[in-house]
Amino acid sequence: MSVTRLQAPAFISLRAVARVDWSPARRREPITVGFPFAEGLVRDGNELSLASSDGLPSPLQVRVLDRWHDGSIRWGLVSAFVDAVDGVSEADLRIGGPVAASATTGTLHVFERPAEVRIDTGAAIFAFTLGAPFPVPAVTGEAQVALDTGASGLTLDIDGTAHTFTLASYRLVERGPARAELELRATSRTAGDLPLDVFGRAEMFAGSSTLRLHITVRNRRRAVHANGQWGLGDPGSVLVRSLAVVLVPTEPVLGVEASIEAGQPLRTHPLPFTILQESSGGDHWDSRTHADRDGEVAQRFRGYRCRAGDTERRGHRSTPVVAARTSRGELTVTLPRFWEEFPNAISVTREGIDVALLPADSAKPHELQGGEQKTRTLVLAFSRDSVSDPPLAWVHEPQLLFTTPEWTCASGAVPFVVPAEGDPNHTYVALATEALDPAEGFIAKRERADEYGWRHFGDLPADHESAFQPADQPFISHYNNQYDAVAGFALQFLRTGDRRWWTLMDDLARHVRDVDIYHTTEDKSAYNGGLFWHTAHYLDAGTSTHRTYPPGSKASGGPSAEHNYNVGLMLHFFLTGDEASRDSAVGLGKWVLNMDDGRQTVLRTLSTAPTGHASFTNGYYGPGRGAGHSILACVVANRLSGDSTYLNKAEELIRRTAHPADDIARHTLLNAELRWSYTAFLQALGTYLFHKLERQELDDAFAYARCTLLHYARWMRAHERPYLDHADQLEYPTETWVAQDVRKGDVLLWAALFADAPERAGFLERARFFFDGALETLGRMPTRRYTRPVVVVLSHAIRYGWLLRHRDADALAATAWPSCDPGAWPLTTFVPQKAQALGRARLLAVVGVVLLVLAVLLALNMAW
Repeated sequence: MSVTRLQAPAFISLRAVARVDWSPARRREPITVGFPFAEGLVRDGNELSLASSDGLPSPLQVRVLDRWHDGSIRWGLVSAFVDAVDGVSEADLRIGGPVAASATTGTLHVFERPAEVRIDTGAAIFAFTLGAPFPVPAVTGEAQVALDTGASGLTLDIDGTAHTFTLASYRLVERGPARAELELRATSRTAGDLPLDVFGRAEMFAGSSTLRLHITVRNRRRAVHANGQWGLGDPGSVLVRSLAVVLVPTEPVLGVEASIEAGQPLRTHPLPFTILQESSGGDHWDSRTHADRDGEVAQRFRGYRCRAGDTERRGHRSTPVVAARTSRGELTVTLPRFWEEFPNAISVTREGIDVALLPADSAKPHELQGGEQKTRTLVLAFSRDSVSDPPLAWVHEPQLLFTTPEWTCASGAVPFVVPAEGDPNHTYVALATEALDPAEGFIAKRERADEYGWRHFGDLPADHESAFQPADQPFISHYNNQYDAVAGFALQFLRTGDRRWWTLMDDLARHVRDVDIYHTTEDKSAYNGGLFWHTAHYLDAGTSTHRTYPPGSKASGGPSAEHNYNVGLMLHFFLTGDEASRDSAVGLGKWVLNMDDGRQTVLRTLSTAPTGHASFTNGYYGPGRGAGHSILACVVANRLSGDSTYLNKAEELIRRTAHPADDIARHTLLNAELRWSYTAFLQALGTYLFHKLERQELDDAFAYARCTLLHYARWMRAHERPYLDHADQLEYPTETWVAQDVRKGDVLLWAALFADAPERAGFLERARFFFDGALETLGRMPTRRYTRPVVVVLSHAIRYGWLLRHRDADALAATAWPSCDPGAWPLTTFVPQKAQALGRARLLAVVGVVLLVLAVLLALNMAW
């Protein structure tokens, strides 16, 4: 099978995907972004160099994120420096030749010695020492503001007890001529058991005294979730009074300059100085989205409050840059997403700077739920930042350089995706574009729901859940990445180059990693490390925040395989190099292994058989989204980690769930309410097969999955119809059913790709029928802009454009597939652990009764 491959060019043109407006003149701005490469094009990062628009080479480093089967680079993370003129920048990523060699030297050096690592950027030396305060390093160099490291660091207040932290360990993630990245882990100085894990990452850049810190605080305790319901006020929560990074210079602060809102210059302000972002500042700043454990909205006023000396000023949305002046120079600080992830505060006094990630000046403590975490980014410049004016403005509106959609799609790094411009699938393009509509798109929805704040920002409002609610009653529901919106946004960015898609992807990926994943090992294995569902069908979220079942509802449960999405996190890792997304994606594969491991349950003394949780869907173990999502999660984890355990598990689940000789009628797949998601299982089979094909593993497991896919696809071709053709059989015949019809087209497209030539055309014709019918029908429905149908279409109809460009079935190159003999594989019935354990318990009970009777008879016989 073939997809379009690129011939090796001399260079790849990069361009800014959006103009920067705040400080449009940039000088040596550090950028880090992942690029796709065609198979065989680049084998080593040293073959690449970056040349700016003036043709001069720039320091460049490349970290390999993903490789093709032949060992060449598939995704490479590029770190470099670029300039911008009038808000626009361009560069060439060159392949091979003498320029690449000349650009491999730089000024950043790393020195490791026992218990310490030093990063010399040429402008400053950052020393991270075990046992020193976390997360701030000792900083030295000419004209650098030095910190009193004994008085600086992270502070956490819980119930009036102040906790401080020291550096427990570090790991060098990346080093090169342009950038260094460290992974940091902290330990508490306070005696006693603190149920919080604190860790982070630090980034430093060549020729710069700027430090970018990513700090995560995690509540590792489980939630109690009484009655299978999840809400604020759970005994597993931790109430945080404040969380702050304290920065104490060795010299007193003499004055402060600050830019309060985006686009403003620095202005001098009197001391003491404090800016507090209390709420989003939007029209719906007091939305019930922000209800606390008492059901109350604790935000006291709209927007921000700035106090300087004896004056006070208020506004709506602050994007502050604050510079404290000392006799040694300036210490400049900023928090990206300051107003978006409220509450935040930055205070400056003569003693130093206090950056409050969760401010003490709030009406109530901040509740970190069991298994919940929060990550914040803090940027510090220990001398005057020269990248932008004002300094660090580039942090809030960074440049993003990327290659063209034509290059990206032709690389094949993400298969079967075509550029949006010129896509013959016009209806799909129109539906996708509506997601960015200023009045009805996702950003507008975010404003209406006020999906802001440290817990909510990045998620999407689940507005489709309000379809049967009175229009005049506010309704709160959170989407939680259902159907992998992160992947949908990433794919749209790759095919359009529109930065708005990147922003939606990045915001949601960060939210999913922190809030939607259950970060604990103390609950049952079916829940630990899992992903929470959307909050509930047609129920107000109440105090359940982003957790599945709100207190007081009739439904109960928790994370399950039916809601496990990690493809988007993988794509986010490829595009950003953010290790947290990679770890989260692999972690969701690990969740599949754990939830299915019978050795981790209370029934293990009776049976260690698989629990079946990884392949359970709506009451049965046949084809459904439970198995499909687990298979897909394991394929992703295998690709990212190289661990064959995940691929072996995927193959086990495939054999457990379906067979190429199945009596399909017994599954009653046309009962849409119960069995609609069998298409998700078959889509996962297609992805698994392509993964194996790329690895050139056309083995027995591949043959089994291919024959199974074709067996079910033949049944679909003969029997499946659009859902609304039988609307009377649906409880709620909504627009979502129309959107889900695109999955049928996608399954039949996968079948065509893996079919032999004689039946390929039939699969393609039926695939077009479902794609065209679903997209055209949805395009006429006034409710098409609801979140759920939009996300389904973004991810699951995207391959149709590729199909339309290959109408001739012969364009799909033939492959010599392994033989398909269903009789070669025995039909088996999966028996989950619980059923086995109950059976053995009954047997033991019968044996026990028999032994008891025998004992009684023996006693009576002896008495006689």
